[in-house]
Amino acid sequence: MSDRLTDLQRQRALAHEQVAWFDREIARESGQAAAATGPAPAAVPAAVPMRPAASDQAAARAAEEIIAQYERPAGSAVSDVKRGCYLYFAAALGAVVLLAVTAYLAYTHRR
Repeated sequence: MSDRLTDLQRQRALAHEQVAWFDREIARESGQAAAATGPAPAAVPAAVPMRPAASDQAAARAAEEIIAQYERPAGSAVSDVKRGCYLYFAAALGAVVLLAVTAYLAYTHRR
């Protein structure tokens, strides 16, 4: 029997077990006697360690390459913060100059 078939059968048995648990809990909460849930599922086979398929390994490698493509060097955060501080300073200085020019023009036109 193939690993995939064994895994699918194990998952089906687990799903049947979960549905039976849901039925028992619903019956308990509604105050009914536990109804027969049908035949008990077959014994769940022991978990077989899965080895990744070649396509999974290729997909993982491709994902790592994509992530590496967009990773930033560790020092770039520091330079981004510095650049942001300089931009905020320039914007604040520009706002002060604009306010001063507006006040000057407003004062000189009053006379």
